[in-house]
Amino acid sequence: MAMIKNSLIFFLFLFVIYSCSPDLPIVPPINSVPTGESHPGKFVWRDLMSDDIPAVKKFYSELFGWTYLNLGDENDYSVILHDGKPIGGIFKLRKVQESHRYSQWISYISVADMNQAINYTKANGGSIYREPFELPNRGMVSYIFDPQQAVLAFVKSSSGDPKDDEPIYNEWLWTELWTKDVDSSTKFYSELFSYNEKKFNTKAENKYYVFEKEGRPRAGLLKIPFENVKPHWMPYIAVKDPSEIVKKVEQLGGTVYLGTEGIAGNKAAVIADPSGAVFTVQKWPLEKGEFEEVKDEK
Repeated sequence: MAMIKNSLIFFLFLFVIYSCSPDLPIVPPINSVPTGESHPGKFVWRDLMSDDIPAVKKFYSELFGWTYLNLGDENDYSVILHDGKPIGGIFKLRKVQESHRYSQWISYISVADMNQAINYTKANGGSIYREPFELPNRGMVSYIFDPQQAVLAFVKSSSGDPKDDEPIYNEWLWTELWTKDVDSSTKFYSELFSYNEKKFNTKAENKYYVFEKEGRPRAGLLKIPFENVKPHWMPYIAVKDPSEIVKKVEQLGGTVYLGTEGIAGNKAAVIADPSGAVFTVQKWPLEKGEFEEVKDEK
C-alpha cells in the first residue's frame, strides 16, 4: 500500500512539473517522497546513456520486468519503473568526449559538499566533465572523470538520499569500480568519502576491496581482470537465478561477456545490453564464506 501511495505521489508530481515547466529538462527526484537522510559515499541513482533507446527498453523489460515513463520525447528522458517505483533513467547518447562515446550506465553517488568534492577531484588527478549545476527535481549534479578516467556523477539530492533497505529482486544491488590501478583508486575514493577499506581474498587471483561507511558496505573495487577493458563503475542487479537471465540475453540482442559457467557456483554473470552498456547480475542473497578477509597484511 505504501509503495502504491508513493508511486501515485510521484506521478502527480511529474504531471505538475511537466505541465508547468515545459522548457526545463525534466528528470524525476531521487526519492518520490523526501527522506531527510544524507549518506555521502552511497550510490543513490543510475542512468543509462544509450544510442538505441527502443532496443534497450525491450531488453530490460523482458529480463527484469521494467517499465518506462517518457518525459517529453522518448530520447529526452525515460524513467525506469519496477513495480511502479522509479529506480533509474534512460536518455539518448549525445555529445560526449570521443574517448567516452559509448553506451554505458552512469552511477550517481551522494556527496555532502559538492564544492569540496569537485575541488578534491581536480586536485587529485581527476577532471570535471560538467561543472556542478542545479538539475530541477534532482538537486545539484556534476559529472566527473576519476584519475583512471572512470565516469561518475556526484549528486546532492534535493529529496534526500534513499533509506538503507534490503535489496529487491530485479533492482540495484551493488556498484564496483573496475580499475587499472588499485592503489591509486583506493586512495582517491577513501580520502574523498572517508571510507573504511576492507580487503578480501577470492577464488580468483584478484583481491577484492570493499569501501564501508556508516557501518555499511557502500562500494567495491577490483583490478580489471581482462585486457582492453576501460576503467568504469559496474552496476549490479539482484536476481534469483543468474542462469535464467543468461538464457534470454542473446535472443534479446545482448551479449554475455562472462557467463555463469565462468563464475563459480552460478552466482553472477557479466552482460552487455544491445547498445553495449555493461552490467552484472548477481544471485541474491549472497552465500557466506565466499570471501576471506585479509587481516593486517603488510
